[in-house]
Amino acid sequence: MLFLVFICVSALFWLILALNDSAQDHFNVNLRIVNQPDSVTFISDVPDKIHVGVSDKGTSLWRNGYLKKPTVNIDFKEYSSDGVLRYSYNDLISSLRETFGGTASITSVSLDSLQLFYTTNPGKKVPVHVVCKVEPASGTIMEGSVKASPGSVYVYGTKSVLDTIRYVSTEPLTLNNISETTEMEVKIQRMKSARALPSKVVLTIPIEPLVRREAMVTVDAVNVPKGEELLLFPSKVPVEYYVAMSRLNDDEDHNIVLVVDFNNVSKSKGGKIPVEISKFPERLKNLKVRTDSIEFAVVKD
Repeated sequence: MLFLVFICVSALFWLILALNDSAQDHFNVNLRIVNQPDSVTFISDVPDKIHVGVSDKGTSLWRNGYLKKPTVNIDFKEYSSDGVLRYSYNDLISSLRETFGGTASITSVSLDSLQLFYTTNPGKKVPVHVVCKVEPASGTIMEGSVKASPGSVYVYGTKSVLDTIRYVSTEPLTLNNISETTEMEVKIQRMKSARALPSKVVLTIPIEPLVRREAMVTVDAVNVPKGEELLLFPSKVPVEYYVAMSRLNDDEDHNIVLVVDFNNVSKSKGGKIPVEISKFPERLKNLKVRTDSIEFAVVKD
């Protein structure tokens, strides 16, 4: 026990001596804009931290750098004028010395000065244009369009700049092999002399599984000469297709157009004419006609 006591006392003396020696370290210093009016919106990005190298006695570094979060407060009213907040290198060094103490020596700063543009104009509300390319996984479909939330943002800048802005766009995004509905946060593309707030939106990519559906669809005759009629046997044929699960119970039959072309009558063999798909909604996938040809009869009026 006596040995342990002497070890602890020795360690304490060593720590005191070490802390009294000169030391150097790097710190992340918070930057704060204070006394900013509510009507002011910064167009420039305001850094929230700077990286600072400091040399001083160990005790001072411990007290001012480790035991508290070093922060530089920039008074908006003192350093702003005519739409620009200017904070020089000398202003920054002076504030850092106040933060770390008069005996500290600032050896490096990741920022040499600040020049931040701001505006007091009210924001202009504009829609968000989504720039996104999506490739659903096999067996799935994107049911609907990609939605942004919020769907509109406020843009801030000078009046002349705002008059030219009709919408904002998200940063381009490409997603491959997406198998389920996905949400992700994306940034709004930066604009010259303007800023969008919020600067990020959440995109919702609606992905659903494909399910198989069957239907009986009427076949129409086209290019039939006047005075003649084309009778078809049968008049309806079975089709199959895949559709998003949420649309399984939708009536899509009337949106599928199947035809036989009278011009193919002369080419027919075995008294049958081919059935062709004329039109169908893009949301129906892998549409197939299970009866590819049907019997017919030409009747003259």
